[in-house]
Amino acid sequence: MRRLMAAAVAAATVFAYAGANAQAVDQKKFNVVGTWNFLTNWKELEVPFWEKELPAASGDKLSGNIKSITELNLKGTEVLRLLKSGVFDFAAALPIYVDDGAAIVEASDIAGVARTFKMSREIIDAWMPEMQKVMRERHGAMILGTFTWPEQNFYCKGDIKSVEDLKGKKVRVQGASQADLVKGFGGSAVTIPFGEVVPALEKGVVDCGITGTMPAYKAKWHEVTDTLFRLPVGFTASIWVVNLKAWEKLSPATQDLVKKEMAKLTEKSWKAVAAESDEGAACTTGTGKCTAGPPGKLKLVTPSESDTKARDKVLNEVVLPAWAERCGADCAKKWTDTIGSKYGLAAKAK
Repeated sequence: MRRLMAAAVAAATVFAYAGANAQAVDQKKFNVVGTWNFLTNWKELEVPFWEKELPAASGDKLSGNIKSITELNLKGTEVLRLLKSGVFDFAAALPIYVDDGAAIVEASDIAGVARTFKMSREIIDAWMPEMQKVMRERHGAMILGTFTWPEQNFYCKGDIKSVEDLKGKKVRVQGASQADLVKGFGGSAVTIPFGEVVPALEKGVVDCGITGTMPAYKAKWHEVTDTLFRLPVGFTASIWVVNLKAWEKLSPATQDLVKKEMAKLTEKSWKAVAAESDEGAACTTGTGKCTAGPPGKLKLVTPSESDTKARDKVLNEVVLPAWAERCGADCAKKWTDTIGSKYGLAAKAK
């Protein structure tokens, strides 16, 4: 009887705590800007999180009015500005679109450094303190989670057999370090918004473009190119950020709940996107199973050992020195000590 009484008291205590904790969670609908509405991240991760998973975890107290960058017709560089001004409470942001403090944030995904999803995540996690500092001091924001995109490769018109064939090519890039990599290969870098790449390829404004495997398929790059040169140049690890003023108005219980759910979203995101990276390549080339739709017919070219050595040479002689110059000596030393030393790399301006 005593055990039953003790169990009853314990259960009552737990339920009372849970009820009090639930009551401490704010009733709030956040304004959120996400990524592109035709890609996997948006459909399978972002929308379900803000419209179903967060509401369920909070007893329908928290949710998000989420809009894609596509439907809002925003440039990537506008996202953090609108977050800072309070237009949005939360935003999905890509390091390549950060203006203020760009080189510091860029360090989380320097082109040619990460070779696997595991390595990409290790790098962004290790560099998180530096990124948090930039977000807080320059953007009035805080990072609450990370996510990624599929392996970044070259999609080109014509026949590309090796890095040698990239010489003289106009290549669409996503950021400064990708531009340095392309220049190191003898090509010229062109910056074009993701949604404008297909017509640019059609009109000959560019000969090639760099993007993730499944995004390339979803955006129909395989309809305007001929070759997938699958030389990994990065993964575009990205971040979920919250406006600090909006965050500080939330109760501690609400903050704890959002942090917990964002951590779950982070884990789910990395696993889901890693799984679709190979399928994206299969979808654009027709060389394997494609559940996303009818496969394309691009020629799949796997890089040779000499290609990967050429990439590593350009990384060490061009990309890392150029980034070190942009970020400064102290920043470059911190990156080398924190990240580079683990992978046998060093960043130092020439």
